[in-house]
Amino acid sequence: MTMIVAGGAEPPRVLLADSDPISRHVLGGTLREAAELDLIAATDSRRPVREWPLREADLVVIVAGPRENHVRLVQELTGEGVRALLIGVDWTRHSIEAAFASDVCGCISKDWAVTDLVAAAVAAASGYVVLSPDLVGMCVQVKPMSPVGALESRLRALTVREREVLTLLAEGMTTAEVARRLTVSRATVKSHVSHVLTKVGARNRMEAVLLMRSALGCGLDP
Repeated sequence: MTMIVAGGAEPPRVLLADSDPISRHVLGGTLREAAELDLIAATDSRRPVREWPLREADLVVIVAGPRENHVRLVQELTGEGVRALLIGVDWTRHSIEAAFASDVCGCISKDWAVTDLVAAAVAAASGYVVLSPDLVGMCVQVKPMSPVGALESRLRALTVREREVLTLLAEGMTTAEVARRLTVSRATVKSHVSHVLTKVGARNRMEAVLLMRSALGCGLDP
């Protein structure tokens, strides 16, 4: 994963949520020592969300242990307009798709290198969608790169608003952020995304986002 961070910018404020006290201590110490971000607190993810210092955080990093499912927790956070990055140990395609459907801004493996975990947190707080390389094959069907004409043909089926929604998602916005930008409800954004998946033949939102990013990279108008 490659990132460009503007010089002089304040480091993102990160809240760590982990139910395992040992993991929370170790990962919290690692994040606290990282100059690229500001760890404001490390909390037990089993505590009620209302007790978390969310107003101070740009991003919540949630660690899911074996057999822990934090989709509802992510939904609660993103419903409040908070960006969430999920770290897990036993990912499946279903769990990744469920996480992105809950509007998480990234899914990464817990066994990733420390420097990569820090980079992922900074990227997610900066508006990027993050997925560790070992998880890409689980949720994105590997296909030959679509020619420009084929990309344009698939996207032409979308309405102006559907293209607008997909473009904003490709830029790294969450469902809640897209809804605020377009002054519509989250349900409306999700409805547009559902139509987009059907029209472009994508299995999930990540595939649709990558399709739009390919189109933008080829110079096609959004």
